[in-house]
Amino acid sequence: MSRLTKLAAGVCGLGIVAVLSAPLLAQGPDGAGGGREHGMRGHGRMGMGGLPLRGLDLTDAQREQVRGIMTARQADFKAIGDRLKTAHEAQRQAVTRVPVDENEIRARVSEASAVEADFAILRARIHEQVYQVLTPEQQAKAKTLAAERQKSRAERKEQFKQGRRAPQ
Repeated sequence: MSRLTKLAAGVCGLGIVAVLSAPLLAQGPDGAGGGREHGMRGHGRMGMGGLPLRGLDLTDAQREQVRGIMTARQADFKAIGDRLKTAHEAQRQAVTRVPVDENEIRARVSEASAVEADFAILRARIHEQVYQVLTPEQQAKAKTLAAERQKSRAERKEQFKQGRRAPQ
């Protein structure tokens, strides 16, 4: 299995775990985290759909709406997670089969990519639904926080690149 294939499978696996476990996490009444009964939050500072829910001071009603959206989508997450697992296993088997069958590998990679596209669409739909729960002020703040997060990620990436280029 190529290094790129292993990396892609690992990233997808982590993504599945993060998304499937996100509905189990909760946001406290003040938006800063807390017990499971107080709403949804994703891993880290970003909530489901890539929105920074913890930083948006959601009302109790909004948290309930987000919880409802996530609960309604749990079966979809499970189904896509199962499909991704199956597709990646088929891809792994095709890659390690001797003799090499390029057509089989291409078919399995294509199948896995189609499932990953379905997963991305599900995330986008959830993002849209959750975004519509927000007030215009919260939507603006979400965009600002997301831009700050993207800038920070780019800065860390650049620092990492410069660290790797350092003379030995």
